[in-house]
Amino acid sequence: MFLGQLVAQQRATPDPPGPTPPPVTSPGTAGVGERLGESVDRGLNTLGDKLKKGWAEARRSVDEMGVQGRVYGRLHWDKAIADAQIEISVQSENNVTLSGSVPDEAAHSTAVKLAQDTVGVGQVVDHLTVSSTGITTVPPRTDVPPPVPTTPKVPQ
Repeated sequence: MFLGQLVAQQRATPDPPGPTPPPVTSPGTAGVGERLGESVDRGLNTLGDKLKKGWAEARRSVDEMGVQGRVYGRLHWDKAIADAQIEISVQSENNVTLSGSVPDEAAHSTAVKLAQDTVGVGQVVDHLTVSSTGITTVPPRTDVPPPVPTTPKVPQ
């Protein structure tokens, strides 16, 4: 009985204030967290350096690309006009001429706007046409007789 009272008293007594004792580790695990953290830091730094280099190369590539390539890229990456047959020509380094056909007026506006908003474009000459291949009309059917009018029955 004396042992039970001692255990109960020790559980009820709070730990004395002071420094927290170090965690218990086995001899082979000392510094594992620190080494892991350093490894993660090195990996993130390497990734950051690769991203910076990749972005710089992409930026340099875009800067070296001519106006025609920039306009082509913008027009052909837009879903609304990606399949349109648009030809792009450049005169005097910054005057762009668009020719060909687009499916509808919205695609026409999009193509012209994208070309105008491209870096290096000064003026856009619009020779695009709106194709009417997507519009079809269906005549009304004549082989079906008209409906017969009926009068509603009134309960008596």
